[in-house]
Amino acid sequence: MKEIKAFIKSASLADLEKAQALLADAIAKYTQQQQAKQEVLDLLKAKGLTLEDLQEGVNDKRTKVMPKYRIEFEGETVEWTGRGKRPKAFQGVDLTKHLA
Repeated sequence: MKEIKAFIKSASLADLEKAQALLADAIAKYTQQQQAKQEVLDLLKAKGLTLEDLQEGVNDKRTKVMPKYRIEFEGETVEWTGRGKRPKAFQGVDLTKHLA
């Protein structure tokens, strides 16, 4: 706000008119965006959806890979996709015998 007050004190009439036009455009765009947001929220409410419903699975861009190998190790079932570092349960094991 201090910068705006300083600008107003030192600006010419033409500069003030340009600033007024820019502010009017910014206010109009802001108002349109707020109306659009409200329309979308009203539509979601009418369809019985929430914003969380729309964001489902959006953040995780990785695809899920089914496990390729399965083995019993120390009383637990260990699965491995075959990608990445080989788990301890699969060290020194013939993988063809443990296909999932």
